[in-house]
Amino acid sequence: MKVTVVIVTYRRAWALPYLLTSVASQTRKPEEGVIVLKPSGDGSEEVMRSFSSQLPIKLVVQERGNFTDAVQMAIDNAKGDVILFLDDAVAEKRWVEKYENLFNSLPNVSGISGTTYKAYIESGMVVKTYEPFYDETTPR
Repeated sequence: MKVTVVIVTYRRAWALPYLLTSVASQTRKPEEGVIVLKPSGDGSEEVMRSFSSQLPIKLVVQERGNFTDAVQMAIDNAKGDVILFLDDAVAEKRWVEKYENLFNSLPNVSGISGTTYKAYIESGMVVKTYEPFYDETTPR
């Protein structure tokens, strides 16, 4: 099974090192990373290039459109059997491995979502919590 990790980002150069480190540190590395970037001049391109030796990154530049257009661009450029969307977040170390196992165990499933937990940065390190990002009382 070929896995593609998709990241859609805009003005998040400060967050990309944490995000990309979490993907590069996976117990099961993805075959491909598709990053859709709307240029902002914040240095995001340089951050991505600095990870090119650690991850197979395909950069797709979004010149116009909105978030849904960016997601469609990512899907159109992904080559994986499974596409995992990360957004501007930090992945748990076994994130890719767990989803690959889950999709293998559920061959008739075409989409799966998961729980998102809050985290914060302290002294340049990501501190993860077990507090859900959303709960039943959060309006959506």
